Amino acid sequence: MSEIKKINNFKELLLELLQNTVNIISKPKTNQILSNRTKTFIQEYHKLNNISISTTCSVKTDREYKTGKLILNNNKLVILQYQSNKKNQNYNLNTIIQMVDTLNPIFFIDFNMATSELVIHKTKQKFRLVILGKNMKNHDFDNNDDYIYKYRIVKFKMPYESSEVFKLICENINKSIILSDGYKHNIFGINIRNHFCNEYFIDYKKFESIGNTGDILLFKGYSNESKFQRFITDNGYDHVGLFIKNKNGLHLYEATGKEGVKLRPWNEFITYYWYLLYDKMAHRKLNVDENAMKLFISENEEEENINGKNIFKNLKDKFYYYFNKKTEDFLDKTKDKKYHFSKKGYFCISKMKKSIIRESYSCSELIGAYYYYLGIVTDEMEAYNYLPGHFSRTGIINFKKGYSLGQEYIIDFSSS
Repeated sequence: MSEIKKINNFKELLLELLQNTVNIISKPKTNQILSNRTKTFIQEYHKLNNISISTTCSVKTDREYKTGKLILNNNKLVILQYQSNKKNQNYNLNTIIQMVDTLNPIFFIDFNMATSELVIHKTKQKFRLVILGKNMKNHDFDNNDDYIYKYRIVKFKMPYESSEVFKLICENINKSIILSDGYKHNIFGINIRNHFCNEYFIDYKKFESIGNTGDILLFKGYSNESKFQRFITDNGYDHVGLFIKNKNGLHLYEATGKEGVKLRPWNEFITYYWYLLYDKMAHRKLNVDENAMKLFISENEEEENINGKNIFKNLKDKFYYYFNKKTEDFLDKTKDKKYHFSKKGYFCISKMKKSIIRESYSCSELIGAYYYYLGIVTDEMEAYNYLPGHFSRTGIINFKKGYSLGQEYIIDFSSS
């Protein structure tokens, strides 16, 4: 059965269900009939809900249309474009731009995080998304001002292949919107700013549920000092911190010029609105494959048994037990150290020294030292050679086999 035919059958089934419900109320076995109809409806609903679409589409995010690959899945719409990050050949070992070709998002939206509406052009193969949002930057908590609510219109157009294909795409996008939380509730779910649509974003509650020890948090500040640092390092971020998840909750471990090296409770960012100090914050997950987990366990394993029974449920639990234990050792040895940025480290590349427990750290040096202490990066680069940009998606980190940083997701706090 073709996808178009599935949708038509679904529509007919839904229409029949709605029209006939009133007529069968007074008939015998009403509950059974309704139950059977509902069961059939749910089955067809789930069949359609599992449809994943991939096609070519153009999107107008700035002043011109850009063409990429449209993927619709799990109430998320993304358009990826093949982009080259390669620059000229005049670069040195401290270059933080990765010399690869990648598929980057030129548009991304999660319909569960924002209230959206689809508007279809009647004659041309074009459609628009109207997306509700709010401007976090202009919110004044001291004066109890309301958010400045906005909406963003994003334009799309399809190649002139087939009107049936265009209709199929639009119907499925509309279905994804209708099935999403953004349709069920009025959610001003995104901080609408310039270029919001060419970034992956994640709700802060979702981030809190998936974040784990070893993950990276990147910061883009508003201050002139932050802007100058980004200009000098040619990167979009000027600060980096380490995410910690332990028995005491969620924390951020960072080195700052004012306080030095501190372990900060994550909930302070929500309670005191500290996230408003930044234009954006991004999360990158530390990915570890099974072989790397097994090797790490074998290098750090101790005899852990209670009444002769193994206390670990699975490999992942066992890995993070020893991973967190070694992390706590590093925190105990580095907490409350002073802040210091090494100018030498910015200009001179050298191998990692044996001792990485020092009297002072910069924000990125602290992360480099931590990864080296855990044994998950090589010694090809000194800890003070790392800059915040090394930990972004365009940066290079010399991880050992089995370790990597995941996609860069902007953390969205607008639902807080």
